[in-house]
Amino acid sequence: MRTRLTITLKDSVVRRVDRYVDGSRIRNRSHAIEYLLNKSLYASQTQAVILAGGTGLGMRPIKQKPLLEYQITRLRDAGVHDIILCVGERGEEIEKYFGKGERFNVTITYCRDGKKGLGTGGALQHAKKYIGSSPFLVLYGDVYTDIDIKDLLSFHVQHGEIVTMVLKSLREVKQYGQITMRGTKVTGFGRSNLVNAGIYVCNQEVFEYMPATEVFQFETILEDLIRKQVVDGYVYDGIWFDVGTPEEYELAIKATV
Repeated sequence: MRTRLTITLKDSVVRRVDRYVDGSRIRNRSHAIEYLLNKSLYASQTQAVILAGGTGLGMRPIKQKPLLEYQITRLRDAGVHDIILCVGERGEEIEKYFGKGERFNVTITYCRDGKKGLGTGGALQHAKKYIGSSPFLVLYGDVYTDIDIKDLLSFHVQHGEIVTMVLKSLREVKQYGQITMRGTKVTGFGRSNLVNAGIYVCNQEVFEYMPATEVFQFETILEDLIRKQVVDGYVYDGIWFDVGTPEEYELAIKATV
């Protein structure tokens, strides 16, 4: 449902709004205004879940700071201040460094799985009790990126699917699973230059697709959601590295200003 509004704006503001109209992603002036409002409003209501369990790669240093600090400050700068850290065997080290988040002007809640290793899906399901009703971000703790969080959230709200999956465009795909798309819809896994970037925006309905088992990977339910055509792809072509590999860890260090 939409409501018609009449508004008066300065000519200079209208010119700036019109710069966003490209005829495809942003269709017209009205769409541009809605996009900019979404981008401004939704970040402050959004929680972020960082999956930092496993071997704790998020504490790998990049220019004297752990990777997780870059993720947290990027979220904060986008207006996301409510962060849930899912931690595993290095949880005490992570909690000692970040505390409750005051030093970074955020609020951090810890969801601990001890040394059980719940998998990415199990860890997210374990964190459900801390997650509110609004769309929420999910980030893998071993990803270094400069993605525009506000733009990603606005895309998710505009398209309205259960999950938005960030897809990284790579010139050469090696160890990553390839993703296919039609329009904005993720259609499956096949030959392409797009890979799952380990960053998502999810609606609460995502938990309805999770199995009763305690240990599972998030990718397993993604396959079901993709078959049901309720996953959108947000294609991103900026800085992105998986620091779990030595080569990409070195590239992340070199890319950091």
